[in-house]
Amino acid sequence: MDLRFKSQAESEDQNGLLIFHQYFDKAEPKQEGEQRFVYCIASDESLDLDNERVLKVALEKSKDYFLAKGNVDLDHLTKIGHRVGIANPHLFEIGLPREVKFSGRNTIVKAEIYRGEGQSCAKAEMFWDSVTKQSPPQRWFPSVAGSVIK
Repeated sequence: MDLRFKSQAESEDQNGLLIFHQYFDKAEPKQEGEQRFVYCIASDESLDLDNERVLKVALEKSKDYFLAKGNVDLDHLTKIGHRVGIANPHLFEIGLPREVKFSGRNTIVKAEIYRGEGQSCAKAEMFWDSVTKQSPPQRWFPSVAGSVIK
């Protein structure tokens, strides 16, 4: 799951990576005890700005992989950061997927957002504040990252 600063979604890849990007106006932040979660629609099978469609069936097949190995990050930078010259791309990871559900054409993800102090949590804190303390809340667009399997 990746939080990006542009409105586009990429197709499912063979590893089933589900990633988000900036525009969570379809998302809902919730605190459960000390844990912080964001619920959002990761995909609804509509065409994106690149005229691509992510099928729910592809996400259903990759659900277990995503829950075991996926992440929530900003701009896909934990995956591509080294290629674009970012020294510590892991610092762009802000959380982990905890649940994936399917309803109609929608893929809905519950993601736990990291909390804490220091450099490793700075972007997670910024994200959380942007949706809970800022008025109006910042918009974050969910995105699915990967490549088309033929």
